[in-house]
Amino acid sequence: MAGSGDFRARLGSSAVLPEPDVLRMLDQVAEFVMLARPVRDDSGRLAGFRVDHLSPALTAGEAGCDAAEAVIAAEGLLAPGGLSDVAASVLASGQAVFVPGHADGLLGAANAADLRAAPFSDGVIFTWRTGTGHPGPSGPGVAVPDAAEDTDAALATRLQRSVIVPDAPLDPRLAKDAGLDIAVRYRPAGTDRGAGDWYDVMPMPGGDLLLVVGDIAGHGVAAVTAMVGARRALRGLADTGASPAELLRQLNYGACHLTDGLTGTVICGRYNPGRRELRWARAGHLPPVLVRDGAATTLPLPEGMLLGVDPAAEYAEVTLGLRPDDTLLFFTDGLIERRAASISDVLDDLAATALPGGPDAEAHASRIVAGTASDTGDDACLVVIRVL
Repeated sequence: MAGSGDFRARLGSSAVLPEPDVLRMLDQVAEFVMLARPVRDDSGRLAGFRVDHLSPALTAGEAGCDAAEAVIAAEGLLAPGGLSDVAASVLASGQAVFVPGHADGLLGAANAADLRAAPFSDGVIFTWRTGTGHPGPSGPGVAVPDAAEDTDAALATRLQRSVIVPDAPLDPRLAKDAGLDIAVRYRPAGTDRGAGDWYDVMPMPGGDLLLVVGDIAGHGVAAVTAMVGARRALRGLADTGASPAELLRQLNYGACHLTDGLTGTVICGRYNPGRRELRWARAGHLPPVLVRDGAATTLPLPEGMLLGVDPAAEYAEVTLGLRPDDTLLFFTDGLIERRAASISDVLDDLAATALPGGPDAEAHASRIVAGTASDTGDDACLVVIRVL
């Protein structure tokens, strides 16, 4: 796992989110989170570590770290020979550490797995998940693999539908307050696997509107759980008023260091109603389509690697001035991809399908979904934004 010294050095920069906001994001994308800071003696030598942050899952919902000492004592989280030694190593080297599989030897009596430790500010951030235990004997009443897969598929579908409901209407006040007409669509792939596609539209501090479409790689419980975590994390970070590029940079940090192989693409825009201006960035995502004056074109792409690949990735941001009657389409690749066609060809087909603009966003969205085809067996999201 790559080190994160560059991130640590930039934490003091005004361009980076405050530490509490980053920790709140990490609580969303990892099951268990702990921040340990060094304690030094009068001569400056390392004497141990103190806990400065624990995820709600470890404090049983209690605020702050008042309950931390009891938790630490009960689980032995920073006992010598365990996490204390890991923290000292990470602090000295500036390199992140990943211990796959069960980590019982490092976490005392805790049933934990996939331990990760990375430099964070002047301390070390730890994440881990609940261990799954060891397989039990087969016999009556024990689920067979096919039954387990069916259960996982049903769970993935229920979890996904709790966040993304097909054809659910958007709160009309969100669009009206921003001077927009917005329609959203989610098209399931027709399988029971569940996927990591999502969209979001939410107000930001100052009256701007955040517009997001994302696609976490994979299918099943793991992909859907990662999607829910990424969506919640982005929502929490957005409350800080950070720029789209900074939101993606922080989300990428969590994906690289603190999740189990999460990768995906996201497009994130911040719309200012007063200026009719959209600032947007993308992490490996397909370009939006702009419908203007009877023509539909894909927008030039700013630089931005997909999430979860390079912890030092930077994200460029561009600004687009919009006019009344302009329409923007944000979408995931499951809307248009075909195995035998190139990306440029399917994007051209989408641009052709997007014309004419239609009387309103709802009618436009319905026509686009009906007129697009994909044979990749993937879910699809579409957000149609029309400027009034």
